[in-house]
Amino acid sequence: MNSFFASVEQQRNPSLRHQPVAVVSHAGSRGTVLAASYEAKRFGVQTGLRLAVARELCPSLLATEPNPALYTATHRRFMMILRSLFGPEVQARSIDEAALYLAPNQYGSARCHELAVQIKQRFRQQLGECIRCSIGIAPNSFLAKLATNLQKPDGLVEIKAVDIPEVLARLSLTDLPGIADRNAFRLAEHGIASPLHLYRASADQLHKQFGIWGQYWWWRLHGYETECGPGPPKSMSHQHVLKQWLHREDEVWPVVARMTDHLIHRLRRNNWRCQSVFLGLSLERAAPLLADYRFPSPTSQYFTLIQTIEALLRQFTFPLAGSVRKITIGFYALQEERNGLQLDLFDTAIRGESLSQAVESIRARFGFESIRLGETVHLHKNVAKEQIGFGRIRDRH
Repeated sequence: MNSFFASVEQQRNPSLRHQPVAVVSHAGSRGTVLAASYEAKRFGVQTGLRLAVARELCPSLLATEPNPALYTATHRRFMMILRSLFGPEVQARSIDEAALYLAPNQYGSARCHELAVQIKQRFRQQLGECIRCSIGIAPNSFLAKLATNLQKPDGLVEIKAVDIPEVLARLSLTDLPGIADRNAFRLAEHGIASPLHLYRASADQLHKQFGIWGQYWWWRLHGYETECGPGPPKSMSHQHVLKQWLHREDEVWPVVARMTDHLIHRLRRNNWRCQSVFLGLSLERAAPLLADYRFPSPTSQYFTLIQTIEALLRQFTFPLAGSVRKITIGFYALQEERNGLQLDLFDTAIRGESLSQAVESIRARFGFESIRLGETVHLHKNVAKEQIGFGRIRDRH
């Protein structure tokens, strides 16, 4: 999907159409651009820019805060369209990306192009004129994704096996999905300065120099499928850029508590447990503060997780070396709750799970905001609200 978040906002609000739009973490000058419309990109507005910088590049920029529920709903709608055409085999790779394998003996090049045009027509009819997509056709999903990047917006590009060297010759290493500056530098150290060099290297050479990573790249560039679809998640996180920077522990903790609450809600909603937790504070003009803890066994209990994150915060000595400008919380080593809770016959575990289930029951009936931690009651509902990124969508369903 092209400029997905911004396009969804333009479809929702006609006054934003044909205007430079940025979806931002918050509308203050310290907000960060999460997504930009193509009208904004023409001015150089890109993901990751501070809103103040983006407005210097594009004074007419219209900023809007994210609407995760709307983006998730639109994702579900376009997946329903794709599955109505091709069945349940369509894989959601992220909130704005999907993939489907079509057997060559059933679908020739011409038929694939016909289906791509049909997808675009369905999207325009059922999602709206602002929701556009680029479609790539190729021997494997990696090259198909690469093809989608070659023509935006509203592109349709096929990379045939015979044309792979010609396509790669026009690109730089960082044009390949999955290769950033660090990996490009690592490749260059071994004499591989372009995608074409990478393509022409032998599988044995790449395996000797880079191990299985190099072997995978040889397979990808030569049209072999290496993606097996989305596996179970290993982590989940919540990051919040503060509109007003914080200084004292009694200012920071309510925001941390609200973020942790949202993250636990997602964890339990998907029937997962985590074994490790992480807390990070990004400071103004000072090194970030990081703390983590690993539980003896995985847990999803509200008060165990809340109290652990609070203990991590107390490891930091206040006043801090700088104002807190961003907070990150992560849950790691996720496991599915397959066989119910391991209670180990301890009363505290039973009580903790009973309380956790009670919280979830109330929220399922009356909504997330119907029950809050006492420390967060005074916070506006938009502070540290749940956000959504471009990655995994499964845990939002």
